[in-house]
Amino acid sequence: MKHLIIGSGVIGSATGIWLKANNEEIIFCDIKPEILKKLEIKGFKVTTKIENIKADMFWICTAEWNTEEVLKKLSKHYKDPFVLIRSTTPPGTVEKLGKKYNIRHIAHIPEFLKQKTAIQDIFDKDRIIIGTTDKETQEKLKQVFNSETIKIIYTTPTTSELIKYASNCWLAMTISYWNEIKKICDKYKVNPQMVANAACLDRRISKYGTAMIGEPYAGFCFPKDLDAFIKSFEENKIDSTLLKAVRKVNDLLKKQKKGEE
Repeated sequence: MKHLIIGSGVIGSATGIWLKANNEEIIFCDIKPEILKKLEIKGFKVTTKIENIKADMFWICTAEWNTEEVLKKLSKHYKDPFVLIRSTTPPGTVEKLGKKYNIRHIAHIPEFLKQKTAIQDIFDKDRIIIGTTDKETQEKLKQVFNSETIKIIYTTPTTSELIKYASNCWLAMTISYWNEIKKICDKYKVNPQMVANAACLDRRISKYGTAMIGEPYAGFCFPKDLDAFIKSFEENKIDSTLLKAVRKVNDLLKKQKKGEE
């Protein structure tokens, strides 16, 4: 099959490289010439335009705030396209936009990649989440994600969106948790890394975040996803005390680190 990757940054590039490794035909699309130049040097086909490309599937790998604009263009230039959204969209977004632009074949397929190890991560997945209510889209995706070793979960787009937010916010929370533990360790002049490493020998406890003791979480995904998830709670008039506490712990640590500079 032929795939147009719209948005060729970290997520888009990793997605395209993985598809290429599975003998799929790839065209990368992006508005940034410098990104396309790097991919073109590696031998990939590239374009700056969405329209007039013959493709079986269109992958939206842009920032979530650009998702609707891309969908709008696809609905304008293509009849009945197969659209696969990798962006971290708020709950209910994909179903809402699919109806708004009359796109039947649409799915939310979140990525779980770290920026520094994106290529390695996409070839070593824990699971694949495919959120779609369209049977034809699901059947077509079975041809792409054909794996006997990786667990594939088929669900609704909204469930898929919530899985992504729940995953990222859990990871952000563990970093803030271990930084809270560091405070009392410092009070008693105890090595917080030893406490964390020993505690995580308990298989019930996640060691994620222990490598960040003394450092706030940062980067691109955790801050924006935590803020967006809190906003979703607020829009539905649901209390999000724990998520707000995670953000507060991190914000206080950032101020402290800045003051030490």
